[in-house]
Amino acid sequence: MDEYIRLMNKSEDYIEKNLSEKISLDDLANNANMSKYHFHRIFSKYSSETVKQFVTRIKIERSGIFLAVRTDLSITDIAFRYGYNDLSTYNKAFKRHLGMSPLEFRKARNDKNS
Repeated sequence: MDEYIRLMNKSEDYIEKNLSEKISLDDLANNANMSKYHFHRIFSKYSSETVKQFVTRIKIERSGIFLAVRTDLSITDIAFRYGYNDLSTYNKAFKRHLGMSPLEFRKARNDKNS
């Protein structure tokens, strides 16, 4: 279990430092100093998410914070900042993970703060 906690923390740190990049299984495994097979085996044993789902969730959650606090930036700018090449892909991923579009999310957060 300790190995899993270390792996997840190290992986999350790597993702945080590379939010604007496309992050692959190979990237995370290299960062953890493991083969991708060993990394995947440990990750899968303790997580209900795939590696891709984990990376996407972290990016979407962090971008949601940015959407709420950086209203001076467009949603497209934020999507690019978090490694998405187009707004459509970002919108679909965001809605799949948080149940609303980035625009709906931003409006809901701004209404709460008004």
